[in-house]
Amino acid sequence: MADSLPKGEFVKNIEYRAKGKKQEQVKIYVNEIEVELRRDATKSLINEDGKKVIEKTSGEPIKSRLVVERIINKEGEIVAQWILLTNVNKDVSSETIGTWYYYRWKIESYFKLLKTAGFNLEKWQQQDPKAIFRRLLICSYACVLLWKLQQSNEENAETIKKFLVKISGRLMEWGKDYTAPALLAGLWNFLQMMDILTVYNVDDLFSMKDDLSKIMGIDFGLV
Repeated sequence: MADSLPKGEFVKNIEYRAKGKKQEQVKIYVNEIEVELRRDATKSLINEDGKKVIEKTSGEPIKSRLVVERIINKEGEIVAQWILLTNVNKDVSSETIGTWYYYRWKIESYFKLLKTAGFNLEKWQQQDPKAIFRRLLICSYACVLLWKLQQSNEENAETIKKFLVKISGRLMEWGKDYTAPALLAGLWNFLQMMDILTVYNVDDLFSMKDDLSKIMGIDFGLV
């Protein structure tokens, strides 16, 4: 059904990178059709013999909007397609729904930075709501600054980003120069390095490296 729909209404221009390809300028188009979902509802029950059985019951038909969002390149080729089901009423246009879904990926990226790919929100120990809120504010501001760096076209910005990825310890997927989690990890390591240099000079660091090599019996060499 989705494939039978024309490309529909233009939403916006964006930069898009298909897997294994370079980033390119593309257009988002969206179209929709009304559908009615009919499917039996199921529930688990325990019968008289004590065995688990699945019982099916006819559910009420659900009227929905099937929204098809497509990303189309300069050659007119569909490089990506998303199919959405929504019961949002007609007061909200399909173009708006398509835009919402586009921004959903940015929200997911934000959650990723807050969680295991960045600030490890799951391991926070605060129980007071105000303390959690304050910490969320600080982490959110850090995310904003990170995105500013990620999108920067300033002189030497690319050199800085490559340097941060190098010291982050993260491996990049083929075709990607950097990711937000890698930049965040690299930035944290860089700030720690700069903090160390306010306490120890370079000669002190190399002297400790030599002493550590003698103690451990390993030649660390120069990295």
